[in-house]
This record gives sequence, C-alpha cells and structure tokens, in this order.
Amino acid sequence: MLHEDRDSIRDTWGPAAPYSGEGRWPLRVDERVEKAPDRWVQSCCVLCSIGCALDVGVKGGKIVGVRGRGVDRVNHGRLGPEGLHGWAANHSADRLTRPLVRDGGELREATWSEAMSRIVRKSRAVRDRYTSDVIAFYNSGQLFLEEYHTLSIIAHAGLGTSNLDGSTRLCTATAAQALCETFGTDGQPGSFADLDVADCLFLVGHNLAETGTVLWRRVLDRRQGPRPPRLIVIDPRETPTAREADVHLAPRAGTNVALLNGLLHLLVAAGHVDREFIDQHTVGFDRLERVVKGYPPERARKRAGRPSSSRPPRCRSCSSTRRTPASSASRKATRSRSPRRAGPLGARRGWEGSRAATSSCRSTTATGTGKATTSAPPTS
Repeated sequence: MLHEDRDSIRDTWGPAAPYSGEGRWPLRVDERVEKAPDRWVQSCCVLCSIGCALDVGVKGGKIVGVRGRGVDRVNHGRLGPEGLHGWAANHSADRLTRPLVRDGGELREATWSEAMSRIVRKSRAVRDRYTSDVIAFYNSGQLFLEEYHTLSIIAHAGLGTSNLDGSTRLCTATAAQALCETFGTDGQPGSFADLDVADCLFLVGHNLAETGTVLWRRVLDRRQGPRPPRLIVIDPRETPTAREADVHLAPRAGTNVALLNGLLHLLVAAGHVDREFIDQHTVGFDRLERVVKGYPPERARKRAGRPSSSRPPRCRSCSSTRRTPASSASRKATRSRSPRRAGPLGARRGWEGSRAATSSCRSTTATGTGKATTSAPPTS
C-alpha cells in the first residue's frame, strides 16, 4: 500500500471535525492508493445512497486508488469504508474476466463472440415460442444514470420485454412513492446542508451510523461542536445510531405508523401547528388531523408495545425547535454515555414545548426508504 489515510475498517468514521453553521463543515480528504496513479478521473461512489464524490486513480488502465473530492458539497472530501475499499475487488484473482458456457453440465471458458452468439440464439428461441415478456431483467441499485438508460434500451427496444425490475423495488421505490404522495415528486425535499443549522434531528428506523457513514460523521461533528442539535431516534433495535441519541424510542416492530400518528396527535392537540403555512403550502391536512385524532397517547402506547400511563407524554425536543430535519429509512457508537431512552411517546425531556417547529409539514424532511405513514387510516 503506497498511502492510506486511516484503517477505515477499524476507524469507520475517521477523525472528528466539530463545527456549527451552514457551509462550515471542515474539509478532510480521505485517500487510499496502492500505486502512484498516472492520472485522476472524477467520479462518484455508488456503494450507498449518500453519493460521495471521489477521484479514481488510474495507472495502466487499472484503478490503483481513490481519494475524496474536497470541493464536493456532499462529503467535503470524506470517504467511508466502502468507498475506500470497494474498488479493490476489481483486482481479485478469482474474479470472472472471461465468459463461461455450460456444455454437458460442465462450465468451460469461451470467447466473447461464442458467448454472445449463444445468448442471442437462445433469447430468440424463447421469445419466438413464448413472446418477449417471458424474458426479464433484474438489476442493481449501484449503477449510473447512463447505464440504466442503456439497460432500458436493451430490454424495451431491443428485446421488447416490459419485465425490467431491480433491487430498488425493495427499498428506494417505497421512498419514491411516499415522496410522490407527500411532496408531489420523488426528489428529496431536504438537503444535507440542513444538518449544519438544525436544532433537532429526527431519525425513524434509520441506522445512519452503519448505512451512511460519511453523513453520520457530519452529524457527529455537528453534535460535538457549538450549539449541538438534539438527536431523536425511533427504532426497535438498539443500533449505534440509537446509542448516540438523546432520546431513543423503541416501539414494537411494525408499529411505526401508530407511533408517528400518536406524535402528530400530540402536536395538533397542543396547538403546535403553523396554520398559515399549512393553508398556503399543503393539501389534505384536515384528513390527517382526523386520522391522528384517533391516536391518543394511550392507544399509541398500547399498539407500540408499551404500558399505558395516566400521565400525558411530552415532546419538547421536536415541538420547541424551528429546524428539525427528519429522516426515515428501512435501513459506531461514539460516546460512552447511555442515551436518554424511553418507551414510545415518553421522552424524558418533555414534549410540551412552544409553537415553534409546529407542523411536520414545516419541518425539513429527508425521507429514506420508509413508506408514508402519517396518513394511514385508524386501525384498532
């Protein structure tokens, strides 16, 4: 190894750089290089959903290293373990570099021409006998836009099949549908820069510490700097993210809808709603209000798997802040202290609060792979 900034397997998130204020997250360029490159090619890491910019070091037509791009607004030069190590598999000795075909139950090496001719011949035979729709493609979520475009041309225009699917149907597709229903577009309404100024971070089922290591470093750096934001985590699991939280709500698995409806019930009942903003920028709030009215604390606690209490739950951490980015996902501990853990709707810091952050419509949202939850009809 010619140069490696750190052992990112042992030191997942890298050194801290505490900060506060929009655009003030310090640069830290991570690099891992096996040989001195002849040139650097601008690219992007596609191994998780953060999208960190990087430069790929090339020598003799092969990747020999990577380094983060300090000018990029997403990662400010940082790279996670996947970005720093993922390319090394390209040089694996057992990687398949020549096509194999099966004859008599045995695989043998073949030329590209022979392999492609066999694919074409058999695809035509299947298509002619059963129609094109018996052919299907199942792709990955780790491709660039140009590659998805090319794959669509091959599938739809070339083979004439409508059966083109991918692993993203199990995760990203649910987020896209929820975003479309809630915001009218499948694009994220928030920005990573929101973390620079947020007063409170609200993570629902999102284990950011292990699934988005570079973004988690940004969260930790904010929380270790001046005016740190509160962190609330809703997750049945005690994840590294939950262990960092000021408040960890651990509902029974599958009861997130009831829990979130219960939280909205409290915000509405306490009057922490910006009616002027809602009237100007949202639709359907009346229906939402009717739905969450059926989720008083006792019912939400019961469905979430915690005993009821005669004492009203309290929610100051959310309702008393003006800037609360929220992240939801279907997807290492940094401090030795224990979080302020509480059962659903029972945060220790209290939830009476002032008018400020008010409605969830006003809060900045960055939905991950979780489905829309707060508009679900009441269930028993």
